[in-house]
Amino acid sequence: MVPTVRSILATAEMRAGRPEVLSGGSQLDRAVRWVHVSEVEEVTGLLEGEELILSTGLAMSGSAAAAVAYVSALIDAGAAGLVIELGDRFPSVPPPVLDVARGAGFPVVVLHRQTRFVLVTEQVHREIVADRFDFVRFAQQVHETFTALSLDGGEPDDIVRAGAAIAGASMVLEDLNRRVVAFHAIGRPAAGLLADWERRSRLCPVVEHTALTGVEGWLTTPVGNRGNAWGRLVIPNPVADQQRSGMLIERTAQALQLSRMVERDQLSLQLQAQGGFLTELLEERIVDETTASTRARALGLTAGSRYVAVVVQSDAPADATSALRGRRRLTERVARTLGAARLSAVSGLLEDDQVGLLMSIPAGTTDDAVLTALAQALHAEDGGRLTVGVGTTDAGLLRTARSLRIGQHVARVAHEMGPGDRPFHRQADIRLHGLVAQLRDDPRMQAFVEAELDPLLEHEARHGDGLLDLLRMYLAVGGNKAELARTAHRNRPSLYAKLARIEQVLGVPIDDPASRLSLGVALMAHDQAR
Repeated sequence: MVPTVRSILATAEMRAGRPEVLSGGSQLDRAVRWVHVSEVEEVTGLLEGEELILSTGLAMSGSAAAAVAYVSALIDAGAAGLVIELGDRFPSVPPPVLDVARGAGFPVVVLHRQTRFVLVTEQVHREIVADRFDFVRFAQQVHETFTALSLDGGEPDDIVRAGAAIAGASMVLEDLNRRVVAFHAIGRPAAGLLADWERRSRLCPVVEHTALTGVEGWLTTPVGNRGNAWGRLVIPNPVADQQRSGMLIERTAQALQLSRMVERDQLSLQLQAQGGFLTELLEERIVDETTASTRARALGLTAGSRYVAVVVQSDAPADATSALRGRRRLTERVARTLGAARLSAVSGLLEDDQVGLLMSIPAGTTDDAVLTALAQALHAEDGGRLTVGVGTTDAGLLRTARSLRIGQHVARVAHEMGPGDRPFHRQADIRLHGLVAQLRDDPRMQAFVEAELDPLLEHEARHGDGLLDLLRMYLAVGGNKAELARTAHRNRPSLYAKLARIEQVLGVPIDDPASRLSLGVALMAHDQAR
């Protein structure tokens, strides 16, 4: 351990001198970097801070003002304290000196008996050198541990466990939302370590450097590149040696960041290779099933009884800068989800806002089960902002890959239609609704809606007598008036009168199939726009 003013005063040689603390009693636990024997007034130019000065008082034997200036200079230089051996030439410390020292909390200690300073310095310097050597060995152990983990591709759990073991204290890695990513508990149950974690963590302010923070005195350090942290490493109950704990937690954070960078680089290379393979398939540069299957296996796709084409759609990027960031985030998010859900697929970027997948369906598993697992995992991570479109399922990889174009269309249309209650969408789910959704902002579609429905919309605005809703119900039952009467719970005479009124307002026969089709499309576009 690094010696302190208190520990030095407790040595046998110092105790023999009958030490008396005159000031700075609350600062006796300050670390002492070196012990310096000096009797000259200009010693401050030789100090670098944290030195304990041993003196017989010669430097303060002049005027009281000179003594005050001497002690003030020691305080300004960051000295750890001043020990004075009293004698005939310096029988007591002047009161003005003690006033300055007490005001600054600076330790001033007097020895009432002669003390062999050489023995004190020899013993303390031996302790300091031994502690430095121990620290170097400790740093070497930390370096070797995390270097080995980095070379072996250690996961965050492995790195945090190693850091906690060296620290002899629990360690927790949390993300920016205060969720625990990895942890290792030492000396206490995991339930106690992580109890009410988010609330406790939010009471521990985030700082941009290694520091003790919060009401519980956590030792924390950011994890990530400077100014771009992605997590925080915490030792909730740090050991007393803050120098070692600080170095260790920073080295652990560096290992975590290096692991993340290596993982992302590996993932990027993998995704580039898989994306290139999908592009070749879509452009029909791979024309035989054997080549396609061999390439897919080499990229990690496990053999399945059949394959399904899937496209994941995100919001369109606002500009080129956000498109660059968004492409990487989207591809990595999909890749992480596949890994977490243990699904086998080849994935790659198709557009700035679309990732394509060729997924393997194991024997004995239904398509819907695999697709639902994928969609639910994606929605759980992104809060439902991604849309999953599905192409066709086929035993052949080439035929499946060519249906990625269908998946692209389905995913984009379903995304524009807005969130629904389906985890994923097929062509049968969008059909005419999908086409209308794509065209709803087209002025020609808007003009068509107005031409078809404007008289009825104006009538509804003036009278609000439900004719628009009745038309919607009439079209939903395919123009079957008997079925309409049953579902609307109305008697036929009054219902027929209402339908006649709709015809009168619109000026078209609503029982004509072509008329019903035109009105149905217009009403669909009208409803989607709202």
